[in-house]
Amino acid sequence: MFHYHRFVVIILVIILLTRFYYNTTIYRKEDKLEDVKSIHQPVKKILFWYERYKIRKGNVRVRVGQGSDSEAHRLTHCASQCDMFNRDRIVDWNTLKDYDAIVFHQHGWTPIDVPMKRWPHQHYIFLSMESSAWRFVDTKSMANFFNRTMTYRRDSDIFNPYGWFTSLNQSIIFDSAQIDSQTLHRLLYNFDPAINYATGKTKKVAWFVSNCKSLSARNEFVDRLKTLIDIDIYGKCGNMSCSRSNPVWCRQMLERDYKFYLSLENTLCEDYVTEKFFDQMRYHIIPIVFDLHGHHARIAPPHSYINAADYESVRDLANYLLLLDGNDTLYNEYFWWKKHYVTVGPEVSNKGMCRLCDLLHNSTIPSKTYQNMTHWWDVQSKCRSISFLDSNKDTSKNDVNFYWKSFLI
Repeated sequence: MFHYHRFVVIILVIILLTRFYYNTTIYRKEDKLEDVKSIHQPVKKILFWYERYKIRKGNVRVRVGQGSDSEAHRLTHCASQCDMFNRDRIVDWNTLKDYDAIVFHQHGWTPIDVPMKRWPHQHYIFLSMESSAWRFVDTKSMANFFNRTMTYRRDSDIFNPYGWFTSLNQSIIFDSAQIDSQTLHRLLYNFDPAINYATGKTKKVAWFVSNCKSLSARNEFVDRLKTLIDIDIYGKCGNMSCSRSNPVWCRQMLERDYKFYLSLENTLCEDYVTEKFFDQMRYHIIPIVFDLHGHHARIAPPHSYINAADYESVRDLANYLLLLDGNDTLYNEYFWWKKHYVTVGPEVSNKGMCRLCDLLHNSTIPSKTYQNMTHWWDVQSKCRSISFLDSNKDTSKNDVNFYWKSFLI
């Protein structure tokens, strides 16, 4: 009996190793995108291999493949036609060849859980909405596997941002080249707000946070800033709370009571701007960001947010916030853009998914494969962190300034 069980274990190990061997694409020439071909059909099929992809139907968030009426979700707001499916809907694995793209989410990636066979017409898509520094993934095992990338980064094949700004009159996505310094000066000079955005706001800075450790050192930054200006911290990392079951009320409370909000990301990486920023831009509150890459300046109207990294020290930043707190005219100038632009989030129009759908319908786009995902995803994300230097500039007044320096991680 012992020998029988040992034999079974050996057979299982051989099967697993064989599966791993054939699923590792560096051993399979046919997986390279030089061989990827387009199949002409009116509706392209997109399969999500790992996590169920969340989308919105109106104001309700649903998961593709969940429920009797959503087994296939049609992208109705796109110029091209595509249906989205989840892996758990597949009954007959022979139908895997019917999909034009298979999307692999970074969070679920493992080289031993990929399709057993790959067809020449299929595009393998790397999807991630988190930064490369936030969650470790074995990118070496992705060599020669992915044909396209779909992330928040602007150099992705399918750019899938958390949000953007469009003009009110022409619905044109904001471009920083639209407004130079002279134009901004003129707009601020002529700005006459219809309302006083500071009215009724009795509190200064708020922060909603549940992760008390991050590679961006945002918690250390806030610890220093709150010694110089009042900050109310909601969630696991603070002593205040607002029910997650009523997020609308929490947003209204922020807009009503606070002048500033800390829109601090968990990592500082190229193009990584999330809902922490875009959500606040919809309300009458000024976001404070920490941007070492200049991406906010590329995507958002100037003088619509405050970049802490623009200040030499935490004290300089705090002094500026206190200046705005005491001057309604200066505070209101940060809302000039609301007469010209509007914030748009991905729940309004599945822009990233539409771009993927368009790509699948476009037979003229050159073939492509990512031979080195470690370089593209880990290195080119240019993730950084900050460390603080405490310096007593005026020891007689015990005036402690917190200076920072950044470094690659």
